[in-house]
Amino acid sequence: MYTIQQIEDAIVNELQPLKASLGVRVIKSYQGELESEEDINRLIRLFPAIYVVYGGSQYTEHGARKIEKMSYVLFVCDKSLRAEEEARRGGAKNPGTYAMLNAIRDKLFGSMLSLEIFPVDLLREVPVWFSRGISIYSAEYETAQALLYPST
Repeated sequence: MYTIQQIEDAIVNELQPLKASLGVRVIKSYQGELESEEDINRLIRLFPAIYVVYGGSQYTEHGARKIEKMSYVLFVCDKSLRAEEEARRGGAKNPGTYAMLNAIRDKLFGSMLSLEIFPVDLLREVPVWFSRGISIYSAEYETAQALLYPST
């Protein structure tokens, strides 16, 4: 059985090559960096960035086993001094959130993150925030693991 943190760390590690391939500056566990417009405006110097956070679990019973379905939300952030469209579509100095979402999908979808878990599945991608050349999307991924409980 893996902890929430171990799986979150595995996702962050799986995405690290995007720093070189796309120029993503920050890929890390989410610590509330995007709580307010002021926070976002303070952080834009770190964009493009990807923040990962545990989104919760659901459990189903299978005899002595439980299947834990775990979701993880990734916040995908980019900026452009020219326009919000370039923050989404990319430009000469930024990859854009669309390219970042595609690259994350290529890295995570169907991966087991070098762990003994169910393959990662994409649940949804949705826009979160757009303003003054900033684009933020969230992408929700899910994996699962079997938990064995001893009989009592």
